[in-house]
Amino acid sequence: MNNHLRAALSAARLRWAPGALDKSSRVPPCCAASWRHVQGSFPASGRVAPSDHRIQRRLYSAAPLHSEGETLVDEEEDEVDRKIRQMERRREVRAAQKTFMEYLHVTRGMCFSDAEHISKRSPVYLSKLLEEVKDALKEPPEGGTELVFRSKVKKRDMKDERVSKALVRLFQFNPVNEFEPFLESIGLRPSECSAFLPRDLMFLTDDEMLLGNFRLLCNYGIARRKIGRIYRDAMEVFSFGHGVLASKLKALEELGFSRTSVIKLVIATPVVLVRDPNVELKILEWLDDIGIQRDWISQFLSARKSYDWRKMVRVPQFFVNLGFTKEAVGKLVRQNPDFLLDGSGKMLFTVVLMMLKAGCGKKELYDLFMDFPNVSVEDFTSNLRRGMLFLAEIGISHEDVNKFVLSHGLILGSAPLKMPNSIVTNLNVGKRRLRKIILEDPKLLMSYTLGSKVSQLPKIDPFEASFNERKKFLKSIGFVEGSEDMKKALKTFRGKGDELQDRYEFLVNNTGLDPKDVVNMIKLAPQVLNQKIDVLESKISFLINHSGYTLSDMVAFPACLSFTVERTKVRIFMYNWLLERGLVTSRLALSTILACSDKYFMSYFVKKHPMGPEVWENYKREVAKAKNMPCS
Repeated sequence: MNNHLRAALSAARLRWAPGALDKSSRVPPCCAASWRHVQGSFPASGRVAPSDHRIQRRLYSAAPLHSEGETLVDEEEDEVDRKIRQMERRREVRAAQKTFMEYLHVTRGMCFSDAEHISKRSPVYLSKLLEEVKDALKEPPEGGTELVFRSKVKKRDMKDERVSKALVRLFQFNPVNEFEPFLESIGLRPSECSAFLPRDLMFLTDDEMLLGNFRLLCNYGIARRKIGRIYRDAMEVFSFGHGVLASKLKALEELGFSRTSVIKLVIATPVVLVRDPNVELKILEWLDDIGIQRDWISQFLSARKSYDWRKMVRVPQFFVNLGFTKEAVGKLVRQNPDFLLDGSGKMLFTVVLMMLKAGCGKKELYDLFMDFPNVSVEDFTSNLRRGMLFLAEIGISHEDVNKFVLSHGLILGSAPLKMPNSIVTNLNVGKRRLRKIILEDPKLLMSYTLGSKVSQLPKIDPFEASFNERKKFLKSIGFVEGSEDMKKALKTFRGKGDELQDRYEFLVNNTGLDPKDVVNMIKLAPQVLNQKIDVLESKISFLINHSGYTLSDMVAFPACLSFTVERTKVRIFMYNWLLERGLVTSRLALSTILACSDKYFMSYFVKKHPMGPEVWENYKREVAKAKNMPCS
């Protein structure tokens, strides 16, 4: 039979294959003579295939010719064999289903609808049965007791008959454990069935409670394939006595649910049939308080999810504690029913936890949920997490990421962002510039979401950009554009705008200086802001804590911060040594001590005492040693 099927499939494939017919049949009449001339100019053994009814090669093709009897390549033959095996297997399964259904209905006395459903919805169990009778399904040898027919139809019928007879013999001598195909047919996975098989029963008719409650659920409108979930999560339902299950379903309807809603509720949460619904569904009282009909929420239930109705009560309580009125909570739940249903509120509190870790307060949470975007809470959580990782990957610090989440969490959670490398490539920018773009205008993130088209940004001159940043900084602290002070500062500055801003804020916030004094210092000595914050901190700390000078002295001569720490220390130490011996005037200006040259300082300070040069050298060695000493 396989040879006949293979020939039929090959013929069908060949009939529609391009080039299967004679090429001359497709040559226009005007070119027929020239084509015959071309055919005649080549020997039959050449590359031009003879004009018979089989697949032809293109003229001058380098592909090797097949032999006369070959029409399909090996891959095509394998594909044909695979399809033949599939066809035969499907026919065997259909024959097995029919025989199994007749066994359940006729022999075991099961109603036709149940027998048909079990036989058609238990493919794994049927495969086991066919595996047990596989030896009886083989083709009979010629010359044996069984007649061998040439007709393909008759052969198929005979094979179906062999399948049926083999299964009938199997059922006669090996009774079927009917619970196994039954459990598979109601939706349990084959790997789960073994755990639910009864130990002392084999026939479904022996468990009248099981069959009675199963049929009641079917008659109520619950699909047979969904009953498996009820069996797995609330097995006690199938041991209810007469009328108990019907009363349970009736009680759910009396709570305000329609029959359709009860079906969804029972499939999604089978335990409501076992527990007290008034205790299990306390959320219904909250729905009444916030003005939502009880039957409304059932339209959002999914048979693929499970729900813990007791935990849902925490959601409206949380919103009330957050400051929402009951009417506002009702509006919020109507707009976002997944606040209740997604993980029974678990996903909502995941968002809350993420925001709290970022430093969010009660007011920020209130604003977040008041303006919650039109996405599911699960998608919002995923987008928010993805956005935080995105910000971290482009180099934004952990503290700044938290600040960004607090101020622009709605933007991050509204849509999923592309990967940073993808955005950097499409924009043709570096991560530093991308970071600056996002921090300056966070709304641009909505242009970098999945599915959006990202175009290249125009190139900018880095020197011009840095110059504009410096100018912007100076204008922000009170400099007049075009003034001599601004020109002097712009000519002196070497840092970037944000670096200058950080150093300015350090001088204002960490030293106690008045912002006006800091601006005057920058006007007098703009080079002060060219130094890093840690260097400024060490110089100011020495001047205030160890030199005897005050902040006002530093404001009067801000250029003192431009000298190296070593120069400042050595000269201040030498000056104080001379001051202790009464050789110099007290409270000399810092400019007098630090701004003069080394030659002048030696002449007018160091040499005032015979031991001055020796002390001077000792101070220089101590300061140099302290500089080279590693930090502990």
